[in-house]
Amino acid sequence: MVPTTSTTLLRQIGGDVHHARWAEFIARYTPTCRQYLRRHFPSLEADDILQETFSALAQALPNYRYAPEEKGHFRNYLVGVLRNKALMALRKQDRDDELLAAIAGKAVAPQPPHDATTDDWHKSVFEVALQQLMADPAIHDRTKQIFIRTAIRQEPPDAVAQALGVSRNVVDQQKRRTLAKFKALVAALKEVL
Repeated sequence: MVPTTSTTLLRQIGGDVHHARWAEFIARYTPTCRQYLRRHFPSLEADDILQETFSALAQALPNYRYAPEEKGHFRNYLVGVLRNKALMALRKQDRDDELLAAIAGKAVAPQPPHDATTDDWHKSVFEVALQQLMADPAIHDRTKQIFIRTAIRQEPPDAVAQALGVSRNVVDQQKRRTLAKFKALVAALKEVL
């Protein structure tokens, strides 16, 4: 059920990003937004998208004027922002999947004209980054297993979740976080090599 829009609440939080009623606003709209994301974007980490959505709203609300007769209801505006953030996350996820495919040797990331030396160099960077990632004692062994099985071996996340006795959400979340660390290692290696 979509909450009723309070014009007073919108006016108060729109005028002050530190207003105490932001907590009320977030509590009011989070369940509906979470449900929307589960229904339309089940592969995404809802908490990340919600955080980005509310951050974007904090920036946009000072200039937002609630006029349902002219612009439509606030819930439509909110869903628009939420959907935009989810689509951006999907595009990023697609880029991450291309990188993972390159790591797994299933495809090579788009590059200028083919050069075997460049290909070898990219593969070497990926291999060194993967070795550093797997040697990092701060990363839990289960997280490393999830990353290897889902990102490198391309095993279905549901099967990995079942095999490790965790939820699909845990698998997706740990894969995404580990991938971010991996990408940072690749970027750092490219700067020094």
